[in-house]
Amino acid sequence: MINFNFTICVLLMALGASAQQNPENQFKNTSWVQQGYGRCLKIEDSTYTYYNTNNMNCKALAEGKMSGRFTIVSLDKNELILNPGGIVNYIFKRVDSLPPMCTHPDSAAASYEENFKVFWETFNDNYAFFRERNINWKQVYEDYLPRVKKISSEKELADILREIVKKIGDGHIRLEVPDELKTKVAVAAPVIRRKKDDIVKAIQERYLVDKHTYNNGVINWGKLKSTKIGYLMIKDMNNFSAYVSPADKYQPDFAKKYDQVKDSRLPLMQFEDEINGVDQIMKKILADIGQSDSIVIDLRFNGGGLETVALRLLSYFVGESKHVLSVEARTDQGNTAKQKYILQPANSAYKGKVCILLSGQTASAAEIFALAAQHYPNIRTMGTRTAGIFSEILWKELPNGWEFSLSNEIYTDSNGKTYEGTGVPVINELNYSRNRLDFYNSFYSGDGFTDKAMDQIRQVD
Repeated sequence: MINFNFTICVLLMALGASAQQNPENQFKNTSWVQQGYGRCLKIEDSTYTYYNTNNMNCKALAEGKMSGRFTIVSLDKNELILNPGGIVNYIFKRVDSLPPMCTHPDSAAASYEENFKVFWETFNDNYAFFRERNINWKQVYEDYLPRVKKISSEKELADILREIVKKIGDGHIRLEVPDELKTKVAVAAPVIRRKKDDIVKAIQERYLVDKHTYNNGVINWGKLKSTKIGYLMIKDMNNFSAYVSPADKYQPDFAKKYDQVKDSRLPLMQFEDEINGVDQIMKKILADIGQSDSIVIDLRFNGGGLETVALRLLSYFVGESKHVLSVEARTDQGNTAKQKYILQPANSAYKGKVCILLSGQTASAAEIFALAAQHYPNIRTMGTRTAGIFSEILWKELPNGWEFSLSNEIYTDSNGKTYEGTGVPVINELNYSRNRLDFYNSFYSGDGFTDKAMDQIRQVD
């Protein structure tokens, strides 16, 4: 999904594009407040400053000269809409001036209590899923404020905030504190820790023929042994760009080479490269296994990435355009207007039946794939409901400099139903454990390996 750094780059792109398209520079000396994200933008003669705001302070996230690297969705006197290359448009409302704290920041150190209040108020204004997570946020304030008033160290504050994060139970909430403030976890008794890559390798060796891989294993494909069923495992919704030659795909320094090329590309180009990479590899995959009557898409080990990549991949397995999801963002005044996403099928889409394998480790952008896929009758699902964390990660900062993130975007299906917290359900339930270690271990019995999903699919064929 669209990340924090990319959002900053979007603004840089948008401002530059507008400067080129509008000779009179209608951006000059304007101020804008972003709807639903707690951020604002100041544009002067030829430079911009982008701020992260809360109820106590206002901090510049990025600033510099305008550079033409983006397309504006719309612009008028009072509203600016930017699209960051994803499926969500970002809406800015014009204001006469930024909050005074943006131009005259208070340099005084904030107390533990003030930091706690900023944390609580930021969630109160922007977090979208208290009801889905069964959290009484006002009660959290009443329960923890008396404790905060008694603390005397940063370590105590960090422990309290971590306790609150754990109570919410959202995988997209993170709290970044200095290493010296982190609580050491006692080492448990030795257990066998299965690795994801070992399971992926075992599936390929036990069940597949005509095996292929791309970009260091981000996507793998082949056919199930003794069947006419195609198999496609997608491990990530990132890193599809064709930056490294196929000859180097197994080299130990693949990631280093990939990142070197990626870092040399402008941010918008990086996202275009991802989509081009999907198109390129999907043509090869369908050429290899496209004649099969059915195909398995394995997302059980996919923790997410870019929603644009996920939906582009799905477009190769659907036969018609459909409204598959909507997105809105939480604000202190309610929610922003819903933005509908219509999935368009690829020009050369797969024609057979599709079975998607899901687990509790299927998260974020991989869940968006599953959410959109359930609108198509040729697609069935097997495994266990997904993780239930769809939103983009919105990064914020406390007055003391600690960074934290939250979920502020609400993804719903075409009927307006959200699966946040519960996850996308499956048709054929296999009761996988929600615990990652237990899930990985479930593939093994002693020294033996078996995949009950793959066994069921082969028996049906």
